[in-house]
Amino acid sequence: MNFNEFVNEVKDNIKRFLPEAYENAEVSVMDYQKLNTTYKGLMVKKEDETITPTINMDQLYKAYQNQPGVTMESVCRRIADVVMEAPIQVNLKSIMDYDIAKDNLFIRVSSAETNKDMLANVPHQLKEDLAITYHVAVSMDEEGLSSMLIKNDLLKQYGITAEQLHEDAMKSSPRIMAPEVSSMGAIMEELVEKDLFMMSPEEREMLQESIRESAQMPTFFVVTNQQRIDGAGALFYPEVMDNLGELLGQDYFILPSSIHQMLVLPDNGEVSADELRMMVTEVNATQVAPAERLTNDVYHFDTKDHVFEKADRFTERQKEKGAQAAKTEKTGKEQPDQKPKTKKHDMEL
Repeated sequence: MNFNEFVNEVKDNIKRFLPEAYENAEVSVMDYQKLNTTYKGLMVKKEDETITPTINMDQLYKAYQNQPGVTMESVCRRIADVVMEAPIQVNLKSIMDYDIAKDNLFIRVSSAETNKDMLANVPHQLKEDLAITYHVAVSMDEEGLSSMLIKNDLLKQYGITAEQLHEDAMKSSPRIMAPEVSSMGAIMEELVEKDLFMMSPEEREMLQESIRESAQMPTFFVVTNQQRIDGAGALFYPEVMDNLGELLGQDYFILPSSIHQMLVLPDNGEVSADELRMMVTEVNATQVAPAERLTNDVYHFDTKDHVFEKADRFTERQKEKGAQAAKTEKTGKEQPDQKPKTKKHDMEL
């Protein structure tokens, strides 16, 4: 069964697995666009519901393919459970009324190139080739966060500018998604404490090897949020980059580890930007899911000039500043004496 047949099979039969209350429900399938990914979404909406869960059919189809014993009946029953048990009942006023929504704004960061089509309809700010987008937190609990991406039509309905949206999101983001900065070593230790007794001997050996390897690597710091979900945007919270500079006491490189976190490394001359770029590219290709990738580039923060930029641009800017300083110094040395010369005159008595 190919993907389209799978989707149509679910769409045509899902109501058979739902109670009578769903007899007149609308079943629809549409392409659903999220940051970094697009998938086919199935929705079952009753007349009295304003918002319903969107079932990711791409994920379900992969699971169906990877588990030969799974039947279409079990797939439909699973979807029916989600539809009945996890409806998202939202007070639309909390989204549509900006006076309420602005207190629940937070930012996310993604690749501007990967999401260029979607960004055409979404207010955003570019930080080099990274895009900051704005979201309204609809609900947040131990099971996760439900949110809504703000698009241009909603911004227009709010009656505010994109600049005002950005300003308000920067105020509320640290409260909704509080920032967290820790060393890579601390993260590894936390993983050990949490999972050690749940691991097999082989998994323990692999973890120990990872710890030994990390001990030989430069000292990275991890910037994310306390939820550690979509935490890369925490780097752009007000004063975070400046505070990191004060903590490290020097400039630093920024590696886009994933949409969930940024890695920070002091720029002490031990590692070049080219070496770091090769590291990011390899990790993206082998360890980061496509939907969670940012870019293969490396960024730099200049603590003196307070500038976030690509590492290559920082190098170019420093060369330009050096050349300008040398030119100024040379010009100053060659400057002729500007004092007026006095002429001797014959005096007549």
